[in-house]
Amino acid sequence: MDSRYPLEEIRSRCELVEIISPHVALKRSGKNLKGVCPFHSEKTPSFIVNQETQRYKCFGCGESGDVFNFVMRVEGLTFPEAVEQLARKVGVSIERTPGDNRVTAERDLLLKINQLATDFFRKQLTASKFAIDYLNRRGITPEAADKFRVGYAKDEWRALSDFLRSQRIRPEDAARAGVLIESDKGTGFYDRFRNRLMFPICDVQDRVIAFGGRALAEGDVKYINSPETKVFLKNRTLYALNLARKEIIEQSKVVLVEGYMDALTAHAAGFTNVVASMGTALTQEHVNILSRYTRQAVLAYDADSAGMNAAIRGAPMFEEAEFDVRVAPMPEGEDPDSLIRRGDRAVFAELVAGAIPIPDYRFRMISAKHDLSTRAGQLAMLREAIPIVAEVAQQVERERLIALLAPYHPNYGSGTTPAEVHIRQEIEARRTRVAQQQRPQSGPTRRPVARQGRVDLLSEEGKAVRKAERELLGKIICHGASADDVFAAVPPESFIVEDTKTVATVVREELANRGKLNVDALCARLAGTPGEGLLNELLVQTSESSETPIAELLDAIKLYRNKEHEKRFRMLAGKIQRGEIKGTDKEFSEYWQLVRELHM
Repeated sequence: MDSRYPLEEIRSRCELVEIISPHVALKRSGKNLKGVCPFHSEKTPSFIVNQETQRYKCFGCGESGDVFNFVMRVEGLTFPEAVEQLARKVGVSIERTPGDNRVTAERDLLLKINQLATDFFRKQLTASKFAIDYLNRRGITPEAADKFRVGYAKDEWRALSDFLRSQRIRPEDAARAGVLIESDKGTGFYDRFRNRLMFPICDVQDRVIAFGGRALAEGDVKYINSPETKVFLKNRTLYALNLARKEIIEQSKVVLVEGYMDALTAHAAGFTNVVASMGTALTQEHVNILSRYTRQAVLAYDADSAGMNAAIRGAPMFEEAEFDVRVAPMPEGEDPDSLIRRGDRAVFAELVAGAIPIPDYRFRMISAKHDLSTRAGQLAMLREAIPIVAEVAQQVERERLIALLAPYHPNYGSGTTPAEVHIRQEIEARRTRVAQQQRPQSGPTRRPVARQGRVDLLSEEGKAVRKAERELLGKIICHGASADDVFAAVPPESFIVEDTKTVATVVREELANRGKLNVDALCARLAGTPGEGLLNELLVQTSESSETPIAELLDAIKLYRNKEHEKRFRMLAGKIQRGEIKGTDKEFSEYWQLVRELHM
């Protein structure tokens, strides 16, 4: 968080209920307010707002936070964007350094130039029968053109240049904005876009940051984009995201297409969760931006396009970001624009609804190349498909794909070893080879250390200890219980669950540093950690205090911890008896530490 932001003043002037109410119908429920969560589909309201602490929490999907978190999530903004939006809303000024002022002034100038160019192109469109006829032939209605602010660049070298000069814009500044180009001959500046249909590219705050131009004359490069500037970075920009973001959140799904016309036609047909990658390969930054709104994506690209091939190669970055990515391949020779304009809106909807995972799509492409009625074709299918499955990180998904491949294996339905076992062994061997190739070659070889077993939080004992840890923290944070007494009996590092351990650790540190707890300081320290959601939940339920005595809660934790230590002790003892642990291993020291704790 930027220390120059007056966060406390902004937060104090914002009434959380007023910010949330346009998005959620809230009703009184005891001391809190309750409504249907705006972040996931539900019928029974589980979204709770606590006016006293100015926090919210959905007990269905887990979303929680303060006014900044809500605006970031519902609007799909970064933290600075949310802060500045709320500051403007409540009339709080944000002080900036001279360096910041220079950067802001430059950005504001480029945005101003882009907006002037947008207005100019829009006027040129209304005056051009040629451009309007083109829009009509492409099925672009006036309403769609207005929504996307479509314009026209005249077939002249200095039309925009002369206009900007009349608006007292220096050509050097317009060149930095990307709308003019300086002549190599040193004879001045000329328009970058000529005789093109113009598509303004906007950021999520609806500000024009660049342009895409579609050629209207034969022989010209079909599409050209603005160069990158201080307000436009291609690898962080998705066309129509400013118009689609709220619908993406509402549907919890984004449909990715390749071009401006694809996105515009889709929106005009009612598919308002569609964005375009503008002909560039999807990047990790694109995936990170989309993750603000959803974790479900459908690729509706031309099956033979470079964009589809690039997206398939980029599948691991989607998987790493925990996206469910599917493919809705267009019929041969079609793209979303042509399909919808032809009147096949229902077909496009069915393709998106029936989109398949990327590995399945790749299997389909491989199987189309081979005659699967022959043994040779089946073996070729397996050879090409196994590397695809090996790239999949999630074991459950790999098992699903293995089951799909099994019928093509020679051992399927016969032999002493099932086909799935053979395929699984090949996949694991390949994954091992890839991991070894990626492992750094230099440096000492480290002996792998066995991880301690994870706490079984689904068991009755696990549920009880989690409940006890949460209730103890609630008593400390919200009801003034002595943290010293609690942590003397069970220190934070001995808490069992990750989120409660994180919160307990920060609570102890804050008390040591400040002498008392400050809710905003706790929220700031825990932002982005496993404890963030838990703290918000405790603050939302601040009026509810557990009736269980602290001593009983502490006993539940200590009893569970002792049982887990006893299990670990027996496991280590068995490994020592089998000679699997040496006297110099960490596990050997751990064993004797447990002996001292449990049996001395």
